[in-house]
Amino acid sequence: MSTDVLEFPTQWQEAQSISEADKKLFVTFHKEAVKNEGKSIEAGRPIFDEYDHITIIEPGSRDSFVAKVKPGSEYPQRFPQQWARYKANQDQGVSGTPLSQVPWMSLAQIAEFNAVGCKTVEQLVGMPDNISQKFMGHHALKQRAQAYLAAAKDAAPALMLQAELEKRDQEISELRAMVEAMLAAKKAEQESKAPPKG
Repeated sequence: MSTDVLEFPTQWQEAQSISEADKKLFVTFHKEAVKNEGKSIEAGRPIFDEYDHITIIEPGSRDSFVAKVKPGSEYPQRFPQQWARYKANQDQGVSGTPLSQVPWMSLAQIAEFNAVGCKTVEQLVGMPDNISQKFMGHHALKQRAQAYLAAAKDAAPALMLQAELEKRDQEISELRAMVEAMLAAKKAEQESKAPPKG
């Protein structure tokens, strides 16, 4: 009997790590006009065709990757939320906590990070050290951002419970108002049917 350990394919693990890395990227889809050389020569004037393109920016990097989204391309599957928003003509903004929502960052720091494509606390945490070290106090900022996200994650269950309790209280208040209205209507009906005193 063999006691070999089964080795699972690492593709799933690789896909998971790619997915986590992709969450830190700033990705947008857009249309670009590309000159069609053949049609331009034929028409004797510049002719352009519109194609879907993708722009990928690693937060903190000044470089960006732009590519044509060809039929069968992996990009719509790799970035399904941005693709769906693009196709629905919606804003493709990054999901996360905007840097402007944390009180411990100055307006100048926020502007500097935004200038290099870092718009959220999550992106700041995920920014590679070789890029973030270009910013003054980068180590302390990343530590503070990590602590902020950890504290928010710990507080999430309590906030959910609080929201559920508030919803319950609102429903109870609405039910009380309905019962009081029904009682008032019944009392008014009984008073109108009662014989006049006198």
